[in-house]
Amino acid sequence: MLGQDRTRDPDWLWEELGLGIEVRGGEPAAPADAAELRRLVGLALRRNPLRAHLLVSRVLGKHLPVPPATALDAAARLAERVRALPAPARWAGPGPGAAEVPLVIGYCETATALGHAVADGLPNSHYLHTTRRRVPGSTPVLEFVESHSHATHHWLMPADPGVLETPGRLLLVDDELSTGRTAMGTIRILHAFAPRTDYAVAALVDARPPSARAAFDALAAELGIRLDVVSLVAATVTVPADVTARASRIRAAFGAPTPAEGGGGGDGVADDDGGRAEHRVTRVAVSWPAALPDGARHGWSPAARERLTDAVPAVAKDVLAGLPDPARGGDILVLGTEELMYVPMRLADGLAELTGRRVVYQSTTRSPVHPLDVDGYAIRAALTFPAPDGPERVSHVYNVTPGRYDDIVLVVDSGMDDRGPVPDGPDLDGLLTELRRCADVTVVTIPCHVPAARGAEDAR
Repeated sequence: MLGQDRTRDPDWLWEELGLGIEVRGGEPAAPADAAELRRLVGLALRRNPLRAHLLVSRVLGKHLPVPPATALDAAARLAERVRALPAPARWAGPGPGAAEVPLVIGYCETATALGHAVADGLPNSHYLHTTRRRVPGSTPVLEFVESHSHATHHWLMPADPGVLETPGRLLLVDDELSTGRTAMGTIRILHAFAPRTDYAVAALVDARPPSARAAFDALAAELGIRLDVVSLVAATVTVPADVTARASRIRAAFGAPTPAEGGGGGDGVADDDGGRAEHRVTRVAVSWPAALPDGARHGWSPAARERLTDAVPAVAKDVLAGLPDPARGGDILVLGTEELMYVPMRLADGLAELTGRRVVYQSTTRSPVHPLDVDGYAIRAALTFPAPDGPERVSHVYNVTPGRYDDIVLVVDSGMDDRGPVPDGPDLDGLLTELRRCADVTVVTIPCHVPAARGAEDAR
C-alpha cells in the first residue's frame, strides 16, 4: 500500500515500477554514478498507453523549470564530448574539432533548444530541428515517424534542402535515448536522401539496453558508416514486463488529479482562494531584428547565432520595461511554447543578467504526463489548455502553480496553424486563462519566420 511513509523514500517510484538501473558513466567514458543520474532526471508516469514512465530532465527546461545557465551548461558539456570524438573518416580539415560537425539536427519538441545550444558549442555548425507544425508555403523535405510517441509524425523543412547534403559528420541531438529507434530510423532516412560516412548522436541521458546498443552497431555495419554516441550519463534501465500494470496501480492508489478550480483545464492545485484570482495580462513589443528567425524550423546559421546574441540584451530590456511592476523583485518564469524553446531560454538568461532576480525557464508541451502531488514525483501539478496554434488539440505546462512566481513572461511566435495564418496571432485565451490564475503574465510575441523561397539566407 502506497502512503506518505513510502513516498518519503526519494526512490519510491523507481522501485514501485520495478525499474532496474546500472549507471555505466558517460559516453565517451567518463565518471558517473546514480547521484549524477538523479541530478539529471526525475521520474513520472506518462498518459500514453505505449509507454508507462517518463524520465523527466532536470536540466532541459521542458517539463521542469530550470535556470537558463543550468540548461546552457548541460548543452556545453555535451558539445564538449562531441568535440572530443575522433575526426570523421574522410575529414580533410586540420585535425579534430568542431569544424567536423557542419550540420546538427535536433528533435522536436523536447530537444529543440538543447540542439540549438549544442550547436552553439560547435562553431560554424548549421542547425535545424524537426517540426510537427505544417507551415503554409513550406514543403517538408523529409518525414519521420515515432511509433511510440503521443504525436507520431514530424518533418524536416529546411529553407535550403542542400543543407542536408553538406559533407562531413551529421549530429543528431535528443534529450534521452531509451530504445534508440527514433535515431536509427532518422539515420536510415537521412542516409537514403544524402549518404555520408559519419553520424553521431548526442543525448543528455543514454538509457539504451544492451540489445539497443547492439542494434546501433548492426546499423553502422549495414550502412557502412561510423556511428558514435555521446552522453552525459549512460545507464542501462531495465523495465519489467508488467510495468504498465504497475503504473496503473500507482495511479489508482493516489486517485485522479484534483482539477484546479476556476481554470477549466487545470490538473494542478488551486490557490488559497480557490483559484479565482486573476492577475494582470500585458503585452510588450520587443526590438526583434527583421532578419532574425524565431528558431531553427527552417534552418539556423552561424550568422543567425551572432544576431541573436547581439539582440538579447535589448529584447531583455524591452521585456523588463513591459512588466506590470518592473521595480519589484521576486521570481520570474520565462515560458516558451512547444517547439519555441531556445529564444525563451536565451531571453531568460538575458533577464537574469539584467535584473539579478531569480529567473527560470521552461516550455509548454504536447506530452501528456500524469501529475501527482507527492514527494519524490517529478510532475506535481499540470495545467491543460487548447494549443495556441491548433485549438483542436491540447497542450500542457507542468509545475506552474498560484503564488510560485511573481511574473510569468510568456513567449510565443506570431503563429500559424494547419489551416493557414492566424490573422491576430496565436489563440492564447486558453493558456492565458490558466496562467493568469498563477501570476501576472507578460506576453512577448516573436515574428514567425517563414522562408520566402528555397535557399533563403537564414538556411545557407
